[in-house]
Amino acid sequence: MTPSRNSTLSAFVAFVAAGGVAVLAAAVMQWETDEFGLILALAGLAVFFEFFDFAPFPNSRVSLSVAAIIAAAAVGGFTGVAVVGSASVAAQYTAHRKPFMKVAFNEGTLLLSGAAAVGAFEAFGTGYGSTAWPGVLAPALAAGAAFFAINSGLVAIAISIDKSANVFRVWSEAFAWLTPHYVLVGVIAVTMATAYDEWGLVGTGLPLVPLAMIWLIVRQGPLRPQTSDASA
Repeated sequence: MTPSRNSTLSAFVAFVAAGGVAVLAAAVMQWETDEFGLILALAGLAVFFEFFDFAPFPNSRVSLSVAAIIAAAAVGGFTGVAVVGSASVAAQYTAHRKPFMKVAFNEGTLLLSGAAAVGAFEAFGTGYGSTAWPGVLAPALAAGAAFFAINSGLVAIAISIDKSANVFRVWSEAFAWLTPHYVLVGVIAVTMATAYDEWGLVGTGLPLVPLAMIWLIVRQGPLRPQTSDASA
């Protein structure tokens, strides 16, 4: 990487990390939730998922912790996103010992993506309990799409800077195939919150079966490009 590209990438990482700090600040200012037990359970799930992630491309990993983060966005807003997103990044570091630059970027990316999911839920103003169904489907789909758009977009930009590649080509080759999976995860995330609302912590584990199926499908990646320069 040339010095100019390195400085540009460093500046972009700093920008994303600052965005994550802003989300953390918003979480502190709005720190109020009646579902902290669920949020802690989701944080535990996020940590678990991070130890079973995989790399579809060199230096690029996919994890189902996104389901826990979106669920936390539904039940706890910025507070939920800050707690679960931070737990996810801490697990990433523990599992893979990533350098500080990547940890800062991942923290910012996950928190900004989670904030986008919060915005989607707040825009619809729909709850997540059993009485909210089926109206909760629209915000769930929107939250999954918003999370994925911000997450994949930021990573694609970082890759394009690192590789001096066209950002749209990077996104198309590395991330486009994941779109339907992430949108569906938004629905499963809200299902997790609803199951908790109905049956408590035990209910939270019920949607793990469809999540495991998605994990297996994405891991096998029948639609995934066979070659790519993507890395993150």
